[in-house]
Amino acid sequence: MIEVEVPLKLTLFGEHAVVYGEPAIAMAINEKMKIKIVPYHKMILKSNSLSIKGIKVDLEEMKLESEETSKVLSYALSTINFFEKEYGTRKNALIEIESPVDPSVGLGTSAAVIVGIVGGYSRYLGYELTREEIAKISHKIELTVQGLGSRMDTYTTSLGGLIYFPKGGGYEKIRGEIRITAGYIRRIATTAEILKRVKSLKEKNPDLFNDLISSIGKTVNKAKIAIEKGDEEEIGELMYVNHGLLMSLGVTLPPIDNLVSTAKILGLKGCKISGGGGGGSTICLEDERARILLSTIGAKIIDSGISQEGVMIKEINQ
Repeated sequence: MIEVEVPLKLTLFGEHAVVYGEPAIAMAINEKMKIKIVPYHKMILKSNSLSIKGIKVDLEEMKLESEETSKVLSYALSTINFFEKEYGTRKNALIEIESPVDPSVGLGTSAAVIVGIVGGYSRYLGYELTREEIAKISHKIELTVQGLGSRMDTYTTSLGGLIYFPKGGGYEKIRGEIRITAGYIRRIATTAEILKRVKSLKEKNPDLFNDLISSIGKTVNKAKIAIEKGDEEEIGELMYVNHGLLMSLGVTLPPIDNLVSTAKILGLKGCKISGGGGGGSTICLEDERARILLSTIGAKIIDSGISQEGVMIKEINQ
């Protein structure tokens, strides 16, 4: 049996802009997705904790359809097909996924599923891939399934730590520390819907859009320097700026905008959304008052301590 632990992640700076080539900063956190790969007589995917939303059933074909379910199935099938095509190997298994959080809340659960299956299934087949190799393959599979997306989520969950993703590709581990209070609410829009909304602004007002995206990129670069210096005042101010720019893109929600505005009035050093928007995750620089504010919008508080290790794979002899 193979057991895999994959850290989830928070985006600190650069949401949406990273999709259009600007830099971003993300952090692996202590919330871990667990995936087991067990020898079996056929290929089975199982999860008791990844909830299904938006259930749709084709009664003529007796087929269950939902965005979350189809995505997870696509990731698993694409991984199996990748290794069969590239390595010429396939073995049946029971793949079991256990997630500590709801799917699609800005914590990189989709990326963690891919990274976990790639890491676990490759080891099950007898290959010992490096974390960077797992990240590269996972990003390739993510693009195959989704058609677009930055390397940020798959690389952060694979490699762990605090990572800066510069313009033009690559990544850089940031030497610095940042303490975050974070929580999430259910999203009212899917990632695809939010990306469509952002793309619509780009098409209607390309100059304005480019200015906003460029400003987010500049904010990210300033934040990297501030994190390396340990300048919490600067980090916090840049969090408020980044949130305002994301609000201008139309990806935030009134309850979270109100929370961020209240946090600023109360003197909290920094708060912003984290992830794609439409609900999902909100982060603040560590402060007990942030926990209280998050609870007022019904947010589930998460363990947002930084996880320096990336994907962890263990072989267990039964």
